[in-house]
Amino acid sequence: VKVYLRARPTNGAAESFRVGEDNRTVSVSLKRTEQGLINNSADAIQFEFDTILHDASQESVFTQCAAEVCESVLAGYNGTVFAYGQTGAGKTYTMSGDAGSDYKQRGVIPRAVHHLFREMDVRVGKDITLSVSYLEIYNEGMYDLLADEIVPDSDLVVVDRDGEMEVKHLTKKKCRDEAEALRFFFAGERNRAVADHVLNKTSSRSHCVFTVHLESRSVGDGDDRTVVSKLNLVDLAGSERVKKTNVTGKALLEATHINKSLTFLEQTVNALSRGDKHVAFRQSKLTSVLRDALGGNCKTTMIACTWPDEAHAEETISTCRFASRVMTLSTRAVVNESKDPRVLAAKYERRCEELLRELAARDTFAGKAPVNYGPMGEVERRELESEVRMFLETDDANADDVPAESLRQVREAFRLFKKAYLEAVNETDRRVAEAREETMKEALKAGAGEAAAEENGEKAEEKEKAEGAEGEGEAEGDAPAEGEDATGDDAAVGDEDADASGFAAGVAPADAAPPPESPQRAKNDVAMTRAAETARKAAASRVEAEQREVAFAEYKKSVSPERAAEAAAASARLKEAKASLKEAVETVNTLKAEIDALGVAVDEAKAKSAAERGAGEPADVVDAETYESMVALKKTKARYRSTFEEVKRLKASLPDLTTAAAETRAALVKEFQEWYDKGGGLDLLVQRDADEDDMDYGEKFDQLELQRALNRDPESGAFFAAKKGLLGSTKRVPVTRTVQHMRALASTQRRAF
Repeated sequence: VKVYLRARPTNGAAESFRVGEDNRTVSVSLKRTEQGLINNSADAIQFEFDTILHDASQESVFTQCAAEVCESVLAGYNGTVFAYGQTGAGKTYTMSGDAGSDYKQRGVIPRAVHHLFREMDVRVGKDITLSVSYLEIYNEGMYDLLADEIVPDSDLVVVDRDGEMEVKHLTKKKCRDEAEALRFFFAGERNRAVADHVLNKTSSRSHCVFTVHLESRSVGDGDDRTVVSKLNLVDLAGSERVKKTNVTGKALLEATHINKSLTFLEQTVNALSRGDKHVAFRQSKLTSVLRDALGGNCKTTMIACTWPDEAHAEETISTCRFASRVMTLSTRAVVNESKDPRVLAAKYERRCEELLRELAARDTFAGKAPVNYGPMGEVERRELESEVRMFLETDDANADDVPAESLRQVREAFRLFKKAYLEAVNETDRRVAEAREETMKEALKAGAGEAAAEENGEKAEEKEKAEGAEGEGEAEGDAPAEGEDATGDDAAVGDEDADASGFAAGVAPADAAPPPESPQRAKNDVAMTRAAETARKAAASRVEAEQREVAFAEYKKSVSPERAAEAAAASARLKEAKASLKEAVETVNTLKAEIDALGVAVDEAKAKSAAERGAGEPADVVDAETYESMVALKKTKARYRSTFEEVKRLKASLPDLTTAAAETRAALVKEFQEWYDKGGGLDLLVQRDADEDDMDYGEKFDQLELQRALNRDPESGAFFAAKKGLLGSTKRVPVTRTVQHMRALASTQRRAF
C-alpha cells in the first residue's frame, strides 16, 4: 500500500512541521512538558512516506497519488484511493474538490472520472462499459446516495463474492460519457450528511465510497474474455476531539460514531500489520467495505491529510502513525475476469450478434441477396410452409425450390417436413380405420343376406316337392299343342323369348354373392383421397400466404403509410450510419498508416540532418524537406483526430439506431397483424365496385344467398359462384367482410369474387 502525506497550508507550520530534503520524511515537533531538571521526552517524531505533498496543487496530487491506480483499473485490477485525517485537514477537498471554485480546484474523483473516459476513448481496441455507485456510511447505517429515496436501507448488505467484497442491492448507474458520470457524483454529493463546527464549516459527518465499475472486452479479433474492475474513491470522515470542536446533541452522536468506526479501522490495520490469524473485519461497516483495499485483491493508495499547525500536533502525529502502519500492509492484486453469469450471458449474446453481422457482411461482399439470420417472423414462416407444401405436392419439384439460406431456415424446413409427415400418417391411419370399419359393416350385411337366402331356398324346395307329388300323373305325356309357346319357367338361360325382346336372365344361384372389394383397391382409394386432401390444404396455405403478402403491401401503402415511412426511414438511417462508420474506420486506418510513415520519414530526416550538421550550426534548424514532412505530419494528425471523433460518434449512435429500426419494424408488423386478424385486406379479395343502392333485387337476392352459403360452409363459395354463373361475369358481387368466411377461400373463389 502506497501512502502519501498531504499537508494543509497554514501559517504556523514552519517550526512544528518540517519536511526533509528528499521530500519523503517529515519531522513533527512535540510540546515539551515540565518534568523537573531532567526531561528525556523526545522533541520531535520523524516519519517516512512515499511522497510528501506540501503546498501541492490538485493536479499534482492526482498525478502522483491516483493516476497510476486509474491505469491499473483500466488494465483489469481493482483499485482504491482513500483519504484519512483529522477533521478540517482537507480530505473532502482532496477527494471532491471545491464545488464553488474554478475547474482547476476539482479533486481526485472528478479527475479520475475524466482520466478514465479519456483513456477509454483512446483505447479503440476495447469495448469498455462504465457504471458508478455511491455509498454513504452514516452512524453505522448504509445509505444509497444514487437511489430515488435516500433512506436507511436494510437491503444493503456487505457480502463476500468469491473473495471480493460487494454491497448487495447498491444502485449502479451506467454512464455513456463523462458528463453523465459527474452528474451522478454531484447528485450524491448533495445528499451527503454535513454539518458545521468550530474547526470546519462543512464537516463531513459520514464516510463515503464513490465506486467506478468497469467492464471491458476486446473488439474485433482480439481476446474474447471479459475483464471487470472497480475503483473505490473513499472520503473518510475526520476524527474529532470533542474538547476542540465543542459539538453537542446530534453532532456529538455523529462524532461518536465517526471516532468509533475509525478506531475499528485502526484496530484492523494493526491486526493486519502484526499478521494475526483472525482479523475482525466485520466489527464495523467501514472495515467490511474496505476489506479488499486493506489486504485483498486491490491496489491501494492512501492520502494522509494533516493540519500541520502547532495546535493540532497531536492529531498530526496520530495520523502519521496510522499512515505508517498502513504502509506495512500488502495486497494481492490480480486481473479480474468476470464470473457473473449475467456478464457471461451478455458476452455470448454479443458474440452471437457479431457472428450474425459477419454472415451479413459475407453475403454483402459475395453479392448475395440479404438473408435474415435472426428469428423468423410469422410471415416468413408461412411463406416457407407454402414452399415446402408445394415441394411435397409437385411431382417434378427440385430440392433447390426449398430455401436453405440460413441454419434457422433449414431447421424450420425440417420442422415443417416432420409436421407434413405426421399429418400424412394421421390422415392415412384415419382413412384406413374408416375403410376397415366400412368393410366390416358390408361383410356383416352380406352374411345376414346369405342366411336369409338359404332359409327362403329351403322353404321353396319343400313347396316344390309338395306340388310335384300332387301333379305327377298329369305331367306324364302332356305336351304343348301345335302353335303354343314352348318357353316357360324351365326355359334355359339364353333362350330367345318370343313375347319380349332380349334373352331370359335366369335365376341366380342361392349362394351367389358379389365379389369382395380388393384390399389394394381400398388402399389406392385412401391414398388418392389423402393426396387430394393434401393438395387442397397446400393450395389454401399458398393462397393464405399470397393474401398476407398483398395485404401487407396494401397496409403499408394505404392504411399506415406514416408508420411504414417511419420504419423505412429508421432502416435507411441505420444503413447510412453503418456505411459512414465503415468509411470512417477505413479513413482512420489509412491516416494511421500515413502518420506512421511520415513519423519514420521525419525521424530519418532529423537523424540525417544531425549527422550532416556542422559543429557551429544550431540544432533547431531543419531543411525544407524535413519541414514539409513535419507540416504534413501535423496536418495528418489533425485529420486523424477529427476522423477518430467521427468514428466515436457514429459508433455511439449505432445502438440507438439499431434499436429504433427494430422497434419501428416490430410496431409496424404488430399493427398489421392486428389489422389483418380483424379482417383487414379483405376488400382486396372482394371489391365493392358497385354500391348496394345500385343493385337490383335479383343482385341483392344473389348476395344474400351467397352470404348464407358462406355461413354454412366457408369453402362453398366457388360452387355457389359457378352455380349462379358468376365465374364469367364482369360484375363483382359484394360480400360481407368476414374473416371466418374469406380466409379459407381458394384461388378459384378469389377470381369468382
